[in-house]
Amino acid sequence: MPGGGSRARAQRSLFGLLVHAWLWASSGSSAQVFNLSLSVDEGLPPDTLVGDIRAGLPAAQQQEGGGFFLSEDSDDSPLLDDFHVHPDTGIIRTARCLDREQRDHYSFVAATLLGAVVQVEIRVNDVNDHSPRFPRDSLQLNVSELSPPGTAIRLPGAHDPDAGLFSTQGYTLVQSSDLPKNPAGPFFQLRYGTPGPPPSLPLEPLDLVLLRRLDREELEAHELLIEAWDGGIPRRTGRLRVELRVLDENDNPPVFEQGEYRAVVREDAQPGAEVCRVRATDRDLGPNGQVHYRVRARQVPGTGGGSEPVGNAAYFTVEELSGVVRVRRPLDRETQAWHQLVVEARDGGAEPEIATVRVSIAILDVNDNPPTIHLLFLTEGGAARVSEGAGPGDYVARVSVSDADGDPEKEEDATGELGVGLGGGSISLSLEGGEGAFALQPGGPPGVFFLCVEGPLDRESRDLYELRLVATDAGSPPLSTVETLLLWVADLNDQPPHFTQEHYQASVSEAAAPGTAVVWVSASDEDEAGTDHSLLRYALVPLLAPCNPEALPPSAECEPSFTINPESGVISTIGTLDRETQETVELRVVAQDLGEPPLSATCLVTITVDDVNDNEPIFRRQVYNVTLAEHAPVGHCFLQVSGQ
Repeated sequence: MPGGGSRARAQRSLFGLLVHAWLWASSGSSAQVFNLSLSVDEGLPPDTLVGDIRAGLPAAQQQEGGGFFLSEDSDDSPLLDDFHVHPDTGIIRTARCLDREQRDHYSFVAATLLGAVVQVEIRVNDVNDHSPRFPRDSLQLNVSELSPPGTAIRLPGAHDPDAGLFSTQGYTLVQSSDLPKNPAGPFFQLRYGTPGPPPSLPLEPLDLVLLRRLDREELEAHELLIEAWDGGIPRRTGRLRVELRVLDENDNPPVFEQGEYRAVVREDAQPGAEVCRVRATDRDLGPNGQVHYRVRARQVPGTGGGSEPVGNAAYFTVEELSGVVRVRRPLDRETQAWHQLVVEARDGGAEPEIATVRVSIAILDVNDNPPTIHLLFLTEGGAARVSEGAGPGDYVARVSVSDADGDPEKEEDATGELGVGLGGGSISLSLEGGEGAFALQPGGPPGVFFLCVEGPLDRESRDLYELRLVATDAGSPPLSTVETLLLWVADLNDQPPHFTQEHYQASVSEAAAPGTAVVWVSASDEDEAGTDHSLLRYALVPLLAPCNPEALPPSAECEPSFTINPESGVISTIGTLDRETQETVELRVVAQDLGEPPLSATCLVTITVDDVNDNEPIFRRQVYNVTLAEHAPVGHCFLQVSGQ
């Protein structure tokens, strides 16, 4: 009926006030307080016997009549809603089916009319009437495939309203989708707390622990079934289905389809011509799996402000997306017959993974180079000259011919391709000029010849030969090279000096001062000018020249009065001359070259000393004694004196 609940609450409040007033009044007396603890299982039907308040009284007072007054701790306590307490007998029965999870404890005070007070505690016993339950039936989680072993993924724990052993006691990984595919063992295990006596904490946190690395490329998602169980018999369980999606990470580098690429291209291929194609794949998803190609190369600053590749990479490029390798600039097989590139495949990850592969490119030859002639003169110092003393068969120079173009047969062997023989092949060599003085002889290895003396040589007759070496390859059309050789004939010291006169005559005044030039003798040498063979040195070989017997003793010889400049051949005086001592001097002049061994020539020089008035007359005697007869006639010669 309307308002019934309000009136019941009012009656309970009034009843409680009366009991409290009675208890307050009796508190001043010697009232005794007794304790009574009762328990009842939850879930029992209404009107189940719980207990008797009298059981809390002493045995002597249990037989006393009278009823009980009740008092709860709070006006809102559901005691009178959940229990029926008989006020006369003190019998307590359930008023409805109890639920421990709603309320597990009741407390009230009952007083007798005689003043005895019983403190009643009713505990609702738990029964295993609830299963563990997760907040959700299924869960989707993401985990990176780069997560290291030991990574913990937090899961929501299961809640069981029951207490003690009837609450959640543990978790089990019932099913894992990776078990059949991974004999090495599972990827995951559960980790949770250990249950303890009340009031211990629940089994949280609940973590799914990664045992080993994941690989999205092997398995994109793991289906897990987690079961929570309590300690009842039989146990109750609850399940959580977890879908663990493995997030792709850039953990896979690109992989080339071949370990090495080999290709061939003609050396006359134009820039942009396709050489080959490389291909790499990446198992990652999205940008992590998108492959871009480039040629790995060292860069140098370019003229336009950018950078330019150097080395092999300067001749080839690779398309970024397709992997097609193309010619970047003109090729020259003679400069480089093989090119090795390192092509890099890079994915689009934030920290890109990189793979490399070697690309070997053989350049096919075409006949675009004439032969080359190399001369190595076998003379001392390597000069282009031959001694005039060389005889027939003597080597003058080693001549080798080569062609930067390849031999067709060797080219085929090197590349393994047919029909690529575009080079010059073998080379022939011929000699023009020389008038039979020189000839070519094979040198043994192909392409090696020796230039040899064929006829007699005389530098004084001919000191220079102009020879022409003509090398021709076997290409179609053939290419030729002409090498003009100016070969000088080196001089031998085979020509002696020659004086312009065999006998030189000269005169000099006896009054000439020392150092006066008297005569110049001259000789020449037909050997090569400017060499030691033609450089001459002069020397005097005095002949015995006795002096005037009136001036010196007969056995005495005159001192040398002349010298010669060894380089110019000028003969000059070296002392004072005295015609009266030596009137004529004869000298022998030797002209000798500086060759090895030296050659020489001689000439005769006669020098006459001209007189000057450089002496006073001298009487032969200082004193003359004479006897003269007194009657000597006039004109009679009585004394003759002489002087010089």
